Amino acid sequence: MNKGLFENEYHAGANQIRKDHKNILNRLRSIQEDADFVKEISSLFPRLPLVANERCGSWYIDPTERQVHSVYFKSTDGHMGQWDFNLRRGNLHLLDIINKYQGCIIVDSTRRGKRIPDSLSKTVPIWCCAINRAIIQYRSKHNLPSFLDPEKASQFHSLPSVVSRSEHAQIEERMDGFAQKLLDSNGINMESISKLVIKPLRPLWFTPQSSFFINDPPDYSDAPFWPVICLSASQAVESGCQARPGGYLYVQGSGDDQEAWCHGLTPKLFWQHAEKLLNVGTSTECEKMTHHLVNQAKQASKNNEDDGEEEVEEKPYDIIQGTSIAIGSRKSGKPPLCWKNFDFIINCTQTHYEANTDHPNYLQLPIAEGKKGQQKLLECIPEALTFAKKPLSAQNRLLIHCAKGQDRSVGIALAILVYYFDINMNFIPKGVPCVDKKIIHDHLLKIISSRPKASPTRATLKKVNTYFMS
Repeated sequence: MNKGLFENEYHAGANQIRKDHKNILNRLRSIQEDADFVKEISSLFPRLPLVANERCGSWYIDPTERQVHSVYFKSTDGHMGQWDFNLRRGNLHLLDIINKYQGCIIVDSTRRGKRIPDSLSKTVPIWCCAINRAIIQYRSKHNLPSFLDPEKASQFHSLPSVVSRSEHAQIEERMDGFAQKLLDSNGINMESISKLVIKPLRPLWFTPQSSFFINDPPDYSDAPFWPVICLSASQAVESGCQARPGGYLYVQGSGDDQEAWCHGLTPKLFWQHAEKLLNVGTSTECEKMTHHLVNQAKQASKNNEDDGEEEVEEKPYDIIQGTSIAIGSRKSGKPPLCWKNFDFIINCTQTHYEANTDHPNYLQLPIAEGKKGQQKLLECIPEALTFAKKPLSAQNRLLIHCAKGQDRSVGIALAILVYYFDINMNFIPKGVPCVDKKIIHDHLLKIISSRPKASPTRATLKKVNTYFMS
Protein backbone atom coordinates (compact mmCIF):
# COMPACT_ATOMS: atom_id res chain seq x y z
CA MET A 1 0.00 0.00 0.00
CA ASN A 2 1.16 3.54 -0.78
CA LYS A 3 2.59 5.09 2.41
CA GLY A 4 0.77 8.41 1.88
CA LEU A 5 -2.53 6.63 1.27
CA PHE A 6 -2.05 4.55 4.43
CA GLU A 7 -1.37 7.68 6.52
CA ASN A 8 -4.46 9.40 5.09
CA GLU A 9 -6.63 6.42 5.92
CA TYR A 10 -5.12 6.19 9.40
CA HIS A 11 -5.79 9.87 10.14
CA ALA A 12 -9.31 9.60 8.70
CA GLY A 13 -9.98 6.61 10.99
CA ALA A 14 -8.55 8.42 14.02
CA ASN A 15 -10.67 11.49 13.27
CA GLN A 16 -13.80 9.33 13.02
CA ILE A 17 -13.03 7.72 16.41
CA ARG A 18 -12.62 11.19 17.95
CA LYS A 19 -15.89 12.29 16.35
CA ASP A 20 -17.73 9.21 17.64
CA HIS A 21 -16.18 9.77 21.06
CA LYS A 22 -17.70 13.27 21.27
CA ASN A 23 -20.97 12.26 19.60
CA ILE A 24 -23.66 13.56 21.97
CA LEU A 25 -26.02 10.63 21.40
CA ASN A 26 -23.26 8.12 22.25
CA ARG A 27 -22.47 10.14 25.37
CA LEU A 28 -26.06 10.40 26.59
CA ARG A 29 -26.81 6.70 26.00
CA SER A 30 -23.60 5.81 27.87
CA ILE A 31 -24.66 8.09 30.73
CA GLN A 32 -28.06 6.39 30.82
CA GLU A 33 -26.37 2.97 31.06
CA ASP A 34 -24.12 4.16 33.89
CA ALA A 35 -27.04 5.88 35.65
CA ASP A 36 -28.92 2.55 35.65
CA PHE A 37 -25.97 1.03 37.52
CA VAL A 38 -25.99 3.90 40.04
CA LYS A 39 -29.73 3.37 40.52
CA GLU A 40 -29.16 -0.37 41.06
CA ILE A 41 -26.52 0.21 43.75
CA SER A 42 -28.53 2.96 45.48
CA SER A 43 -31.51 0.56 45.68
CA LEU A 44 -29.31 -1.78 47.74
CA PHE A 45 -28.77 1.01 50.28
CA PRO A 46 -32.11 2.86 50.22
CA ARG A 47 -31.46 4.90 53.37
CA LEU A 48 -28.22 6.40 52.04
CA PRO A 49 -28.44 9.67 50.06
CA LEU A 50 -26.85 10.11 46.64
CA VAL A 51 -24.15 12.77 46.47
CA ALA A 52 -22.80 13.92 43.10
CA ASN A 53 -19.12 14.80 42.93
CA GLU A 54 -19.33 17.88 40.75
CA ARG A 55 -19.41 18.33 37.92
CA CYS A 56 -19.15 14.89 36.39
CA GLY A 57 -21.17 13.00 39.01
CA SER A 58 -24.33 15.05 38.41
CA TRP A 59 -24.89 13.40 35.03
CA TYR A 60 -25.39 9.95 36.60
CA ILE A 61 -28.19 10.77 39.06
CA ASP A 62 -31.73 11.41 37.87
CA PRO A 63 -32.94 14.37 39.99
CA THR A 64 -36.53 13.67 38.97
CA GLU A 65 -36.36 10.43 40.99
CA ARG A 66 -33.96 11.16 43.87
CA GLN A 67 -32.80 14.19 45.77
CA VAL A 68 -29.25 14.99 44.67
CA HIS A 69 -26.69 16.48 47.06
CA SER A 70 -23.36 17.73 45.77
CA VAL A 71 -19.70 17.91 46.79
CA TYR A 72 -16.46 18.88 45.10
CA PHE A 73 -13.59 16.47 45.74
CA LYS A 74 -10.84 17.19 43.23
CA SER A 75 -8.90 14.35 41.66
CA THR A 76 -5.76 16.51 41.76
CA ASP A 77 -5.79 16.30 45.58
CA GLY A 78 -5.30 12.56 45.12
CA HIS A 79 -2.69 12.62 42.35
CA MET A 80 0.62 10.87 43.01
CA GLY A 81 2.84 13.07 45.16
CA GLN A 82 0.20 15.84 45.33
CA TRP A 83 -2.00 14.31 48.03
CA ASP A 84 -3.75 16.98 50.03
CA PHE A 85 -6.56 17.78 52.46
CA ASN A 86 -7.61 21.09 50.99
CA LEU A 87 -9.49 23.31 53.45
CA ARG A 88 -10.84 25.49 50.64
CA ARG A 89 -12.49 22.36 49.29
CA GLY A 90 -13.33 21.04 52.75
CA ASN A 91 -16.80 19.74 51.81
CA LEU A 92 -17.71 19.97 55.49
CA HIS A 93 -21.40 20.42 54.61
CA LEU A 94 -21.32 16.72 53.72
CA LEU A 95 -20.98 15.92 57.44
CA ASP A 96 -24.53 17.23 58.05
CA ILE A 97 -25.81 14.87 55.35
CA ILE A 98 -23.80 11.91 56.69
CA ASN A 99 -25.01 12.63 60.23
CA LYS A 100 -28.66 12.74 59.09
CA TYR A 101 -28.53 9.49 57.08
CA GLN A 102 -25.64 7.71 58.84
CA GLY A 103 -23.61 7.49 55.64
CA CYS A 104 -23.78 8.47 51.98
CA ILE A 105 -23.03 7.37 48.41
CA ILE A 106 -20.68 9.65 46.45
CA VAL A 107 -21.03 9.28 42.68
CA ASP A 108 -18.30 10.05 40.14
CA SER A 109 -16.68 8.44 37.11
CA THR A 110 -13.44 8.44 35.17
CA ARG A 111 -12.35 8.17 31.57
CA ARG A 112 -10.19 5.58 29.83
CA GLY A 113 -7.29 4.07 31.71
CA LYS A 114 -8.76 3.81 35.23
CA ARG A 115 -11.45 1.92 37.06
CA ILE A 116 -11.92 4.55 39.75
CA PRO A 117 -11.13 8.30 39.62
CA ASP A 118 -8.46 9.59 42.02
CA SER A 119 -11.19 11.69 43.67
CA LEU A 120 -12.81 8.47 44.95
CA SER A 121 -9.77 6.25 45.37
CA LYS A 122 -7.65 8.78 47.29
CA THR A 123 -9.14 12.27 47.85
CA VAL A 124 -12.26 11.01 49.67
CA PRO A 125 -10.33 8.45 51.80
CA ILE A 126 -7.86 11.20 52.78
CA TRP A 127 -10.82 13.41 53.75
CA CYS A 128 -12.41 10.66 55.87
CA CYS A 129 -9.18 9.85 57.69
CA ALA A 130 -8.21 13.49 58.32
CA ILE A 131 -11.61 14.21 59.87
CA ASN A 132 -11.49 11.05 62.03
CA ARG A 133 -8.00 11.86 63.32
CA ALA A 134 -8.81 15.53 63.96
CA ILE A 135 -11.88 14.52 65.99
CA ILE A 136 -9.86 12.00 68.04
CA GLN A 137 -7.27 14.68 68.87
CA TYR A 138 -9.91 17.31 69.59
CA ARG A 139 -11.82 15.02 71.96
CA SER A 140 -8.63 13.95 73.70
CA LYS A 141 -7.60 17.57 74.25
CA HIS A 142 -11.03 18.49 75.68
CA ASN A 143 -11.46 15.27 77.74
CA LEU A 144 -14.45 14.16 75.67
CA PRO A 145 -15.42 10.51 74.99
CA SER A 146 -13.71 9.26 71.84
CA PHE A 147 -14.81 6.70 69.24
CA LEU A 148 -15.26 3.14 70.55
CA ASP A 149 -11.96 2.06 68.97
CA PRO A 150 -9.81 5.18 68.32
CA GLU A 151 -6.94 3.13 66.90
CA LYS A 152 -9.14 1.58 64.21
CA ALA A 153 -10.92 4.88 63.61
CA SER A 154 -7.62 6.63 62.86
CA GLN A 155 -6.55 4.16 60.16
CA PHE A 156 -6.18 5.31 56.58
CA HIS A 157 -8.14 3.04 54.23
CA SER A 158 -7.41 2.63 50.53
CA LEU A 159 -8.27 0.12 47.82
CA PRO A 160 -5.28 -2.25 47.35
CA SER A 161 -6.16 -2.96 43.71
CA VAL A 162 -5.87 0.76 42.92
CA VAL A 163 -3.43 2.23 45.48
CA SER A 164 -0.07 0.49 45.84
CA ARG A 165 1.44 -0.30 49.23
CA SER A 166 4.12 2.32 48.63
CA GLU A 167 1.60 5.06 47.78
CA HIS A 168 -0.62 4.06 50.71
CA ALA A 169 2.35 4.37 53.09
CA GLN A 170 3.33 7.77 51.69
CA ILE A 171 -0.21 9.11 52.13
CA GLU A 172 -0.42 7.66 55.65
CA GLU A 173 2.76 9.54 56.59
CA ARG A 174 1.02 12.82 55.78
CA MET A 175 -2.29 12.10 57.51
CA ASP A 176 -1.39 13.61 60.91
CA GLY A 177 -0.37 16.80 59.14
CA PHE A 178 -3.69 16.90 57.27
CA ALA A 179 -5.60 16.45 60.54
CA GLN A 180 -3.53 19.23 62.13
CA LYS A 181 -4.48 21.61 59.30
CA LEU A 182 -8.09 21.12 60.28
CA LEU A 183 -7.38 21.60 63.99
CA ASP A 184 -5.26 24.72 63.44
CA SER A 185 -7.82 26.54 61.33
CA ASN A 186 -9.73 29.30 63.10
CA GLY A 187 -12.25 29.18 60.28
CA ILE A 188 -13.42 25.64 61.15
CA ASN A 189 -15.71 24.85 64.09
CA MET A 190 -14.24 21.62 65.46
CA GLU A 191 -16.79 21.45 68.26
CA SER A 192 -19.58 21.27 65.69
CA ILE A 193 -17.71 18.65 63.61
CA SER A 194 -17.06 16.52 66.70
CA LYS A 195 -20.77 16.55 67.60
CA LEU A 196 -21.83 15.64 64.05
CA VAL A 197 -19.49 12.67 63.53
CA ILE A 198 -20.75 10.13 66.06
CA LYS A 199 -19.13 7.16 64.31
CA PRO A 200 -15.86 7.27 62.33
CA LEU A 201 -16.12 7.70 58.55
CA ARG A 202 -15.11 4.69 56.47
CA PRO A 203 -14.69 4.76 52.67
CA LEU A 204 -15.97 1.75 50.69
CA TRP A 205 -15.83 1.26 46.93
CA PHE A 206 -18.22 -0.03 44.27
CA THR A 207 -17.70 -0.16 40.50
CA PRO A 208 -19.46 -2.05 37.66
CA GLN A 209 -16.65 -4.63 38.05
CA SER A 210 -17.31 -5.16 41.78
CA SER A 211 -18.23 -8.65 42.94
CA PHE A 212 -21.19 -8.54 45.30
CA PHE A 213 -24.48 -10.27 45.88
CA ILE A 214 -27.44 -8.15 44.81
CA ASN A 215 -29.82 -10.47 46.66
CA ASP A 216 -27.76 -10.24 49.84
CA PRO A 217 -26.26 -6.72 50.07
CA PRO A 218 -24.14 -5.76 53.09
CA ASP A 219 -25.97 -4.08 55.97
CA TYR A 220 -23.99 -1.25 57.52
CA SER A 221 -26.66 -0.09 59.97
CA ASP A 222 -24.97 -1.82 62.92
CA ALA A 223 -21.40 -1.28 61.73
CA PRO A 224 -18.96 0.56 64.03
CA PHE A 225 -18.54 3.20 61.30
CA TRP A 226 -20.59 5.35 58.93
CA PRO A 227 -20.08 4.19 55.32
CA VAL A 228 -18.94 6.71 52.73
CA ILE A 229 -19.58 4.64 49.62
CA CYS A 230 -17.43 5.74 46.67
CA LEU A 231 -19.39 4.72 43.59
CA SER A 232 -17.56 4.87 40.26
CA ALA A 233 -20.38 4.82 37.71
CA SER A 234 -18.62 3.90 34.46
CA GLN A 235 -17.49 0.51 33.26
CA ALA A 236 -13.73 0.31 32.69
CA VAL A 237 -13.09 -0.19 28.97
CA GLU A 238 -9.51 -0.67 27.80
CA SER A 239 -9.79 1.56 24.73
CA GLY A 240 -12.15 4.03 26.44
CA CYS A 241 -15.07 3.11 24.17
CA GLN A 242 -16.87 -0.06 23.12
CA ALA A 243 -19.64 -0.93 20.63
CA ARG A 244 -22.91 -1.88 22.29
CA PRO A 245 -25.64 -4.22 20.96
CA GLY A 246 -28.05 -1.27 21.05
CA GLY A 247 -26.19 0.24 18.12
CA TYR A 248 -24.24 2.91 19.95
CA LEU A 249 -20.66 3.40 21.11
CA TYR A 250 -20.27 3.18 24.89
CA VAL A 251 -17.90 5.92 26.09
CA GLN A 252 -16.34 5.43 29.52
CA GLY A 253 -16.72 8.48 31.78
CA SER A 254 -19.09 10.22 29.38
CA GLY A 255 -20.07 12.84 31.95
CA ASP A 256 -16.50 14.12 32.11
CA ASP A 257 -15.19 17.01 30.00
CA GLN A 258 -18.75 18.14 29.25
CA GLU A 259 -17.77 21.29 27.35
CA ALA A 260 -16.40 19.09 24.56
CA TRP A 261 -19.73 17.46 23.75
CA CYS A 262 -22.80 18.78 25.64
CA HIS A 263 -23.70 21.83 23.44
CA GLY A 264 -24.97 23.71 26.51
CA LEU A 265 -27.01 20.80 27.86
CA THR A 266 -26.99 20.45 31.65
CA PRO A 267 -27.64 17.31 33.74
CA LYS A 268 -30.92 18.79 35.00
CA LEU A 269 -32.11 19.60 31.48
CA PHE A 270 -31.03 16.19 30.21
CA TRP A 271 -33.00 14.27 32.83
CA GLN A 272 -36.07 16.44 32.30
CA HIS A 273 -36.08 15.45 28.61
CA ALA A 274 -34.17 12.14 28.71
CA GLU A 275 -36.84 10.12 26.95
CA LYS A 276 -36.96 12.51 23.97
CA LEU A 277 -33.20 12.84 23.68
CA LEU A 278 -32.42 9.13 23.95
CA ASN A 279 -35.05 7.96 21.50
CA VAL A 280 -33.97 9.97 18.46
CA GLY A 281 -32.57 8.09 15.48
CA THR A 282 -29.27 9.88 14.86
CA SER A 283 -26.70 12.04 16.58
CA THR A 284 -27.60 14.92 14.27
CA GLU A 285 -31.23 14.76 15.45
CA CYS A 286 -30.07 14.57 19.08
CA GLU A 287 -27.80 17.59 18.59
CA LYS A 288 -30.63 19.53 16.95
CA MET A 289 -33.04 18.69 19.77
CA THR A 290 -30.38 19.64 22.36
CA HIS A 291 -29.94 23.10 20.81
CA HIS A 292 -33.73 23.54 20.81
CA LEU A 293 -34.06 22.55 24.49
CA VAL A 294 -31.12 24.72 25.57
CA ASN A 295 -32.50 27.77 23.73
CA GLN A 296 -35.96 27.10 25.12
CA ALA A 297 -34.55 26.95 28.67
CA LYS A 298 -32.61 30.19 28.16
CA GLN A 299 -35.72 31.95 26.87
CA ALA A 300 -37.76 30.70 29.82
CA SER A 301 -35.15 32.04 32.22
CA LYS A 302 -35.15 35.39 30.45
CA ASN A 303 -38.92 35.61 30.68
CA ASN A 304 -38.72 34.90 34.42
CA GLU A 305 -36.29 37.77 34.93
CA ASP A 306 -33.67 35.21 35.87
CA ASP A 307 -30.08 35.17 34.64
CA GLY A 308 -30.05 31.75 33.07
CA GLU A 309 -28.51 29.93 36.02
CA GLU A 310 -30.12 26.87 37.54
CA GLU A 311 -31.06 27.15 41.16
CA VAL A 312 -30.43 23.71 42.59
CA GLU A 313 -30.80 24.56 46.28
CA GLU A 314 -34.15 24.95 47.98
CA LYS A 315 -32.95 28.27 49.41
CA PRO A 316 -30.97 30.51 47.04
CA TYR A 317 -28.88 31.92 49.92
CA ASP A 318 -26.91 30.82 52.99
CA ILE A 319 -26.32 32.75 56.21
CA ILE A 320 -22.72 32.94 57.39
CA GLN A 321 -22.63 31.28 60.79
CA GLY A 322 -22.27 33.72 63.69
CA THR A 323 -23.37 36.74 61.63
CA SER A 324 -26.48 38.35 60.13
CA ILE A 325 -24.86 38.26 56.67
CA ALA A 326 -26.19 36.04 53.86
CA ILE A 327 -24.63 35.23 50.50
CA GLY A 328 -26.93 34.29 47.66
CA SER A 329 -27.72 34.07 43.97
CA ARG A 330 -29.61 36.71 41.98
CA LYS A 331 -32.84 34.90 42.83
CA SER A 332 -32.33 35.68 46.54
CA GLY A 333 -32.49 39.41 45.73
CA LYS A 334 -35.78 39.22 43.82
CA PRO A 335 -38.53 41.51 45.18
CA PRO A 336 -40.83 41.52 46.98
CA LEU A 337 -39.77 38.35 48.85
CA CYS A 338 -36.20 39.58 49.35
CA TRP A 339 -37.44 42.39 51.63
CA LYS A 340 -39.25 39.87 53.83
CA ASN A 341 -36.03 37.88 54.23
CA PHE A 342 -33.57 40.79 54.50
CA ASP A 343 -33.31 44.37 55.76
CA PHE A 344 -30.38 45.47 53.56
CA ILE A 345 -29.18 44.21 50.17
CA ILE A 346 -25.92 44.55 48.23
CA ASN A 347 -26.21 43.52 44.58
CA CYS A 348 -22.79 42.74 43.06
CA THR A 349 -23.95 42.47 39.43
CA GLN A 350 -24.55 44.83 36.52
CA THR A 351 -28.22 43.84 36.29
CA HIS A 352 -30.94 44.66 38.78
CA TYR A 353 -34.61 44.27 39.62
CA GLU A 354 -36.28 47.61 38.87
CA ALA A 355 -38.35 47.50 42.06
CA ASN A 356 -35.20 47.48 44.22
CA THR A 357 -33.46 50.54 42.78
CA ASP A 358 -35.22 53.20 44.87
CA HIS A 359 -35.13 51.30 48.14
CA PRO A 360 -33.09 53.20 50.78
CA ASN A 361 -31.43 50.00 52.03
CA TYR A 362 -30.26 48.82 48.61
CA LEU A 363 -26.80 49.14 47.08
CA GLN A 364 -25.79 48.05 43.60
CA LEU A 365 -22.12 47.44 42.89
CA PRO A 366 -21.97 47.02 39.09
CA ILE A 367 -19.18 44.43 38.98
CA ALA A 368 -18.85 42.58 35.68
CA GLU A 369 -18.47 38.80 35.75
CA GLY A 370 -15.02 37.26 35.28
CA LYS A 371 -11.77 39.09 34.58
CA LYS A 372 -13.54 42.22 33.36
CA GLY A 373 -14.89 42.91 36.83
CA GLN A 374 -11.78 42.39 38.94
CA GLN A 375 -10.61 46.00 39.09
CA LYS A 376 -14.17 47.17 39.73
CA LEU A 377 -14.48 44.70 42.61
CA LEU A 378 -11.39 46.22 44.24
CA GLU A 379 -12.77 49.74 43.74
CA CYS A 380 -16.14 48.77 45.24
CA ILE A 381 -14.80 47.38 48.52
CA PRO A 382 -14.73 50.76 50.39
CA GLU A 383 -18.33 51.53 49.34
CA ALA A 384 -19.44 48.07 50.49
CA LEU A 385 -17.71 48.49 53.87
CA THR A 386 -19.38 51.87 54.46
CA PHE A 387 -22.82 50.53 53.49
CA ALA A 388 -22.49 47.40 55.65
CA LYS A 389 -21.61 49.18 58.88
CA LYS A 390 -25.18 50.31 59.65
CA PRO A 391 -26.93 46.91 59.31
CA LEU A 392 -24.10 45.07 61.08
CA SER A 393 -24.15 47.53 64.02
CA ALA A 394 -27.90 46.98 64.42
CA GLN A 395 -27.64 43.21 63.66
CA ASN A 396 -29.97 43.70 60.70
CA ARG A 397 -30.16 41.00 58.04
CA LEU A 398 -27.80 41.80 55.17
CA LEU A 399 -27.88 39.97 51.82
CA ILE A 400 -24.90 40.11 49.47
CA HIS A 401 -25.67 38.52 46.11
CA CYS A 402 -24.35 38.07 42.58
CA ALA A 403 -25.56 35.83 39.74
CA LYS A 404 -24.69 32.50 41.36
CA GLY A 405 -23.52 33.47 44.84
CA GLN A 406 -20.14 31.92 44.16
CA ASP A 407 -17.58 34.57 43.24
CA ARG A 408 -18.28 38.32 43.26
CA SER A 409 -20.64 38.29 46.25
CA VAL A 410 -18.20 36.03 48.13
CA GLY A 411 -15.36 38.51 47.50
CA ILE A 412 -17.39 41.44 48.86
CA ALA A 413 -18.68 39.39 51.82
CA LEU A 414 -15.12 38.29 52.60
CA ALA A 415 -13.93 41.90 52.65
CA ILE A 416 -16.77 42.84 55.04
CA LEU A 417 -16.01 39.90 57.36
CA VAL A 418 -12.28 40.64 57.41
CA TYR A 419 -12.82 44.34 58.14
CA TYR A 420 -15.55 44.12 60.79
CA PHE A 421 -15.07 40.75 62.54
CA ASP A 422 -12.18 39.32 64.55
CA ILE A 423 -11.28 35.61 64.43
CA ASN A 424 -13.82 34.91 67.20
CA MET A 425 -16.52 36.59 65.09
CA ASN A 426 -16.87 39.56 67.43
CA PHE A 427 -18.13 42.66 65.61
CA ILE A 428 -15.61 45.55 65.66
CA PRO A 429 -17.46 48.76 64.60
CA LYS A 430 -14.26 50.71 63.93
CA GLY A 431 -12.71 47.89 61.98
CA VAL A 432 -10.19 45.19 62.91
CA PRO A 433 -6.85 46.94 63.63
CA CYS A 434 -4.56 44.34 62.07
CA VAL A 435 -5.14 42.00 59.12
CA ASP A 436 -2.86 39.33 57.69
CA LYS A 437 -3.21 36.55 55.11
CA LYS A 438 -4.13 33.94 57.74
CA ILE A 439 -7.03 36.07 59.00
CA ILE A 440 -8.31 36.46 55.43
CA HIS A 441 -7.94 32.72 54.84
CA ASP A 442 -9.75 31.82 58.10
CA HIS A 443 -12.69 34.09 57.23
CA LEU A 444 -12.85 32.53 53.77
CA LEU A 445 -13.13 29.08 55.39
CA LYS A 446 -15.99 30.38 57.55
CA ILE A 447 -17.80 31.46 54.39
CA ILE A 448 -17.19 28.15 52.62
CA SER A 449 -18.35 26.21 55.71
CA SER A 450 -21.64 28.13 55.66
CA ARG A 451 -22.04 28.31 51.87
CA PRO A 452 -20.58 25.21 50.18
CA LYS A 453 -21.31 26.71 46.74
CA ALA A 454 -18.86 29.56 47.42
CA SER A 455 -16.04 29.30 44.91
CA PRO A 456 -14.19 32.61 44.55
CA THR A 457 -11.58 32.77 41.80
CA ARG A 458 -7.92 33.34 42.55
CA ALA A 459 -8.27 36.78 40.97
CA THR A 460 -11.10 37.72 43.36
CA LEU A 461 -9.13 36.56 46.40
CA LYS A 462 -6.07 38.42 45.13
CA LYS A 463 -8.05 41.69 44.98
CA VAL A 464 -9.30 41.22 48.56
CA ASN A 465 -5.71 40.50 49.69
CA THR A 466 -4.51 43.55 47.77
CA TYR A 467 -7.03 45.81 49.50
CA PHE A 468 -6.01 44.76 53.00
CA MET A 469 -2.32 44.04 52.53
CA SER A 470 -1.20 46.94 50.32
